[in-house]
Amino acid sequence: MKFKHIHHVSQEFLDTFRRSYSPVFVLNTGRSGSAFIQKIYSKASNFNSYHEASPNLFLLPNFAFHNQDKGEMLRQIFAAARTELILSSAVQSKEYIESNQCLVFFIRQIVDLFPQARFIHLTRSPSDFVISAIKKGWHKNDSVWELGRIKSTDSKYWNSLTQIQKLGWVWNETHVFIETFKTDHPNNCITVRLEDVVNDQKEFDRLLSFTGVDKKESGLKFKNVVAKKVNEVSISPDEPPNMYKLEDFPNYSEWAEEDKNDLKSMTGILASQYNYNL
Repeated sequence: MKFKHIHHVSQEFLDTFRRSYSPVFVLNTGRSGSAFIQKIYSKASNFNSYHEASPNLFLLPNFAFHNQDKGEMLRQIFAAARTELILSSAVQSKEYIESNQCLVFFIRQIVDLFPQARFIHLTRSPSDFVISAIKKGWHKNDSVWELGRIKSTDSKYWNSLTQIQKLGWVWNETHVFIETFKTDHPNNCITVRLEDVVNDQKEFDRLLSFTGVDKKESGLKFKNVVAKKVNEVSISPDEPPNMYKLEDFPNYSEWAEEDKNDLKSMTGILASQYNYNL
């Protein structure tokens, strides 16, 4: 039976939806191409594509990261925030994809609610992530986003770190968390590097194949999609004084050796695993 509105959905439809619907979530650190992935799928007619759906849960990543033992609470938070939106896609006979960094630490609860959920693990070079995040003001802005970012519970240790070290820690801890999840759910996940998706037609096609996009039917063309950067850092003329964005930051090759070594020490093992040279 088909329904035109989620308010008409039967219990049978809801049970089948939870058991068999396969929403897609892009797991990433932020500043890693998640908006670009959303752009790709916004052009696929069979997808409802979101970068950060509302509510985007930006206050909760750190809480979720440090409270994985509160699984039922996290499950209810996610269910309340997303069930209606995902159900709406199912009623429309469309796929759902969201590339929201704030959902990373809810992935175990997501797969509890949707056993057929699929996950795109999106990586970016730690140095490029750090540069982008520094330009965006991460760990310096006085904003609600900063309240929710993951951080060490050891405040003395955390406060002793430089901005580069903090961002290296975030990059590493986020990917360690995702890697642990992937060992338990290998068939639900695909790992792609942003650098490959934007430069390699085959990797672009592999991404589409994993999510069931018919390239010919959707009209998606690699050259058209990657032609323009998405979500670049911008500083508006009326930027408030509590924001510490930067117009520019040196390339990794121009960093002081101490900063390079700090990033290597924080991210080196996984950076090597993902074939990033630091």
